[in-house]
Amino acid sequence: MSQYFDYNARMAVPDQLFTPLHGVTLTGGLFRQVFDDNVQFTLKRLDMDRMRYWFDIKQGRTPKAERYSGHFEDNLKGQTASQFLMSAGNALRWEEHADLRKGMSEVVDFIAEAAEDDGFLMPFDKRNFAYLEYPHYVRIWLTYGLIAAARGGEPRAFALLRRWQDWFNRCPDLPVIKYLMLAFQGVVASPSVFVTEIGCSQDMEICREYYEETWRLAQFIAHERDAVHIRRQPGKEPHPHGSELEGFEGYLDLYRYYGAPYLLNAVKGCWDLYVRDWQHPGGGIVMCEASPTAHPGCNYFYKNFKYNELCCSSFWLYLNQRLHRLFPDEERYVFEIEQSLYNIAIANQNGDEDIRYFAYLDDQKATPQRPNHCCSGVGTRIFGSLPEYLYSMTKDTLSCDIYAPSVLAWETARQVVTVTQESGFPYNGQVSLGFALATPQEFTLRVRIPRYAIAPVPVLLNGQEVAVGQPGTYVVLYRQWQDGDQLGFTVPMGFAPHPYQGDNAVEGYDRCAYTYGPLLMAVVGPRNHENGTVLPGSGEELLKRLQPGTQPLAFAIDGSPEYQLRPYYELQTEIFTCFPMFKK
Repeated sequence: MSQYFDYNARMAVPDQLFTPLHGVTLTGGLFRQVFDDNVQFTLKRLDMDRMRYWFDIKQGRTPKAERYSGHFEDNLKGQTASQFLMSAGNALRWEEHADLRKGMSEVVDFIAEAAEDDGFLMPFDKRNFAYLEYPHYVRIWLTYGLIAAARGGEPRAFALLRRWQDWFNRCPDLPVIKYLMLAFQGVVASPSVFVTEIGCSQDMEICREYYEETWRLAQFIAHERDAVHIRRQPGKEPHPHGSELEGFEGYLDLYRYYGAPYLLNAVKGCWDLYVRDWQHPGGGIVMCEASPTAHPGCNYFYKNFKYNELCCSSFWLYLNQRLHRLFPDEERYVFEIEQSLYNIAIANQNGDEDIRYFAYLDDQKATPQRPNHCCSGVGTRIFGSLPEYLYSMTKDTLSCDIYAPSVLAWETARQVVTVTQESGFPYNGQVSLGFALATPQEFTLRVRIPRYAIAPVPVLLNGQEVAVGQPGTYVVLYRQWQDGDQLGFTVPMGFAPHPYQGDNAVEGYDRCAYTYGPLLMAVVGPRNHENGTVLPGSGEELLKRLQPGTQPLAFAIDGSPEYQLRPYYELQTEIFTCFPMFKK
């Protein structure tokens, strides 16, 4: 299998870079720990017999175990099996694991056994396909799961998926698809198939014909301020939802296929509105389901509101990954990926035990739930895919996007170039890249200088300065690279205050959040006010009172001995706030 699948010949608008499908090994640090914890979570928390419950029922067999309870399996049926495939298949792209491979094969076994002659794969009567979230959410997960399994080395997965997609393309329920519950999520499934080796033009044509909501796209093109939180769709549409971001992933792929500018303009309008009105410091998405009073700039963060759902941030992450491949010189898209990883995805992982639903920013983090829910599923997909976010590439260009200890075996047009990265991220900005190649070769190296760098960044090649990178840009080096070349730089990171504006403001007090580089920080310690935690002084002065603690990026606060400032993603059960209060 090639290191990436080049689908540009199918597209009116080509991608400039591609995401690697294999060839990256995490060698240490935070990402390595998160990846390993996810493997253990998948193996010990997702039970094979319980996952196959509905597939056994469809086959007329008596299940060996009770099904998982809750909406995911009671109503949607079969989702946990797709979750396992998303986790295992993605993890197996990067390294071998016998138990994951055995489990992935077993899941594909029972999906294949329950498949119908016409290609229908879901574990329920297909006459009920146009019901609940079956044609949208359930179909998307099965699609993601089979793609991950195929990429992870399961040879049957693509054949099953192609027959399944062919069934959908001639589905008799297509005329009502976009009027069903949360139909906006369905836009992404067919394009996800199209950009694999098994895609065909009918996938995109059917998607556009039966899913496209032109009235909705026009709202985002016009940057209507109420577009995100108010939907006026005819038919059953219970509430707006940040998961609509997943649909915009599909719309961006439709733009690349058709080349119609309005599709790109709608995606960019959506992006602008979310950044302007619906993001917390650290990148969390405020817009969520079950928030009927949400409005632009509300910035809710108390736990009686729903916000920072991992699902919404996962779709935001993948939308920005698609934008990065199309516009690789716009560093802001990788910044959004990085924020989403550290401050939502990793922050919601509870070791190898659970994955949280919401990244609450005050009081305590959400209590972990059952192992199979929507946010747990997208979490396993992200964690299994972690190596793919570090680099993007073509055969003659390598882009270093996010920094973590790793080894890349880059398949260039001439040879395999081994890139060994040592990095202090996220605790410090030190990065070194070592190159091993059999013969000298000319290629382009792109090195990201994140927007949170507090000064220009000198870049050294073999100890000599070759460039100075500006924050929020890429340093681009084209040269003949030699075996043993070493590139090094240090991204200077610092604190940034984010004064709070929103509906949880308290009269007589200011609030302020803090980031350090890409990391959202939290004040850890007891609440001393009915509305949160009050610290002496002002929000700006707090940074002058920080004293380094014994752990990396743990700071004592001078004059407030019972409090610490720590990275939010590290917290599990502690009492904290990301928005301390200061008396005016």
